[in-house]
Amino acid sequence: MEGILRDEKISEMIPFDYSEPVLFFPVRHHSPTCSYHLMNTIKEYKPDCILVEGPVNANKLIGVLTSKGTKPPVAFYYYYKDTAKYVNEDAQDYKCYYPFLSMSPEYNVLRYASLNGIECSFIDLPYGEILINTAEGKGLRKKQEVSSYSDEHYLSESKYFKALCEKTGMRDFEEFWETYFETGALSMSTKEYVKALYTYCIITRNNTPEEEMKEDGCLVRESYMADCIRQAEKTHSRVLVVTGGFHSYGLYSLRKGLTKPQKYRVHKFTEKVQDVYAMPYSYEAADALGGYSSGMQNPWFYQQVWDNIEICDKPDADEIYGGVLMDMLVECAKRCTKNKLLITMSDITSAVTMYEGLAMLRGKKAAGLYDLYDGVQSSFIKGELNANSSLPLDILSQIATGSGIGELCDEAEKVPIVRDFEEKAKKYKLKIDSVNQEKIELDIFSKPLHMEISRFFYRMYFIRAPFAWREKGADIINNIDRSRIREIWTYQRNVSTDSSLIDVSVNGATIEEACCSTAAGRLRTEQKCSEASKIYVESFLMGINTTDGFSKNMLDIINNDGDFFSIGKGVYYFNTLCSLRKLYKVPERDEVLFLRKCFDKIIVMLPSMINVNDDHSSECIKVCRMLYGLVNGGVLSDKREVLIEAFETMTEKPDPSPSVLGAVVGLLYGSDKIYKRKIRELVSGYLSGTTEMKKQGAVFIRGLFSTARDIALVGDEFIRITDELIDDFDMIDFMEILPELRLAFSYFTPSETDSIAKKAATLYNYDFASLLCDTPDIDPEIYALGLELEKEILDERGE
Repeated sequence: MEGILRDEKISEMIPFDYSEPVLFFPVRHHSPTCSYHLMNTIKEYKPDCILVEGPVNANKLIGVLTSKGTKPPVAFYYYYKDTAKYVNEDAQDYKCYYPFLSMSPEYNVLRYASLNGIECSFIDLPYGEILINTAEGKGLRKKQEVSSYSDEHYLSESKYFKALCEKTGMRDFEEFWETYFETGALSMSTKEYVKALYTYCIITRNNTPEEEMKEDGCLVRESYMADCIRQAEKTHSRVLVVTGGFHSYGLYSLRKGLTKPQKYRVHKFTEKVQDVYAMPYSYEAADALGGYSSGMQNPWFYQQVWDNIEICDKPDADEIYGGVLMDMLVECAKRCTKNKLLITMSDITSAVTMYEGLAMLRGKKAAGLYDLYDGVQSSFIKGELNANSSLPLDILSQIATGSGIGELCDEAEKVPIVRDFEEKAKKYKLKIDSVNQEKIELDIFSKPLHMEISRFFYRMYFIRAPFAWREKGADIINNIDRSRIREIWTYQRNVSTDSSLIDVSVNGATIEEACCSTAAGRLRTEQKCSEASKIYVESFLMGINTTDGFSKNMLDIINNDGDFFSIGKGVYYFNTLCSLRKLYKVPERDEVLFLRKCFDKIIVMLPSMINVNDDHSSECIKVCRMLYGLVNGGVLSDKREVLIEAFETMTEKPDPSPSVLGAVVGLLYGSDKIYKRKIRELVSGYLSGTTEMKKQGAVFIRGLFSTARDIALVGDEFIRITDELIDDFDMIDFMEILPELRLAFSYFTPSETDSIAKKAATLYNYDFASLLCDTPDIDPEIYALGLELEKEILDERGE
């Protein structure tokens, strides 16, 4: 491996000569040793111009990034709104992050240039142009939760690297990089280090198909950067170019005329379409394992390495890494002890011996993070590694990742939506500077300001900005605790709050604008009435007005949705919205129209639902009960006859679901007692059938009682029928239908259950009072055993 990385033929393809007018320096984002050798290069080369890989529209933020008041980690947040459909026909919004830590080579070189009056700038295509020149699913257009500008997948996913892993026995790219370009790099001269990195990057590039680089936007970006380098050469004699190592040879080849450049066009986009902001970032967010697709894993570990390197004239790998490893090992042991996992001094000594020995066996210049993990696993974990024993490794990972959050200088322009958030928080006297969670109780009906605060919290929740959580209060969406008139919220601002707000800043300069745009965008793409109608209720809770475009989209969704249950949800949400407008004394808008549209559509589908399978029968019954309530004193009272006719049609269909049939005839019975005869006929039919038919009779009764439980309370006819049904089963069959019977009688209140029990007792000539007293005593020993078992179960569950 050492021989490959020092291959003179390959590394000399790009001369690293301090006499050159243009000097290319390859880096990996967040690498402390890259920063170390880069700073050495600057001092030796003494450039009068420094060019850094990064979208040129961020040049306005270099002053903010390098200001004394800015404390990394920070990030540039890029966004592009494809309103002109240059990327594709979907007209999507795009965003990505470019994080900077104080160990990042790009940050260090820009800061040095700023402090020493050296001209510096970014030289890559603007973010939107990169997207336009990238194929679907490639590069910055990959489907991923967090999009990173400086994606380094070429270095870690190439065929060459996979072969290299097999040859060297490395587990992954991070272990390979740590071994050869971190722990081993401090003992190299800068020229040796650059040549080794050139060798790896050039071989990787030679094993990457040109078509793949073209689809990723790599080649067109290099063509643009090469033009920027040529422009700088015209006015400067010593130009230092700092880019990802993969691009170095591409840029060198273009500059020398060895390859043909790609054509490109730079559009003139307004700030509403494309812009970039600086924002505080966190070590957790910058972690390569935390969703950020570029940079180093466990950044706090490498940050400590960089901090130690900076204070040394001639840093020694053993000394630098040894000190950081020991600090983290001791901290891990302390936290394990706090978590009731005792780690002794002997365990710590054993771990040190293990990671030092492993580093030696692996041929490393110094022990690194991977060796530390292996040492902790072997010395702190007693027995097999599993989910229950992995605490030491989990703690070590937390320590090595870090939890710090950066700061921006006072001169930094705040993203408008973040500024709006802070202004609203100040208006509502919310404590957003506190590190603790805060609670607030809102009396939303008697205090207008409390209503505003509630709407503010709902808006933050809607745009998925983690800030406030409702602890208590009416849950209108899920139909829980709707009678509550007060709300209790917990809130806390953190770095995720701001980053999430910045994520949606493409949708508006204020939180209200972002909510309106987000709701409209979701409606444009939504196909289910259930979700679309839910957005309407959420909009009401947020206090935002739906637009005329909302209405057209909603009508189209209702007309095109053929899902019975989805339309049923629409009926529920629009009916809820009608009730809310009355409760809050707010004028009605389109919800009545939508409710009628949903009702008309669901009535057509209703008769076929009599054959619904058992998995959806309960949900179907809920819809039937809801429809019945709407036509009996609700906003659709004029539709009563239509619904009754649909119910009657359902009872005439063959092969009905017994529970749905029972519920429907129960509703018909509620509308007119003459349907009692129909119920009697249906029950008789089940009683006279086979055993399987009788089992369905129990299911029928469950459905019947769900909508017409009073039928069992008036007289004793249905008690006798139920008794006759039960009596005809043997013990095995009875145990099979028992769950259905339990569910059937769960619809009754305790007093109603007592009334039914009295009728059942009379049926068998039992005295109800004495029947309750005849309950056999529980054996004290069995009771004591039960208590003991319960205690053991609770202890096992940690309760």
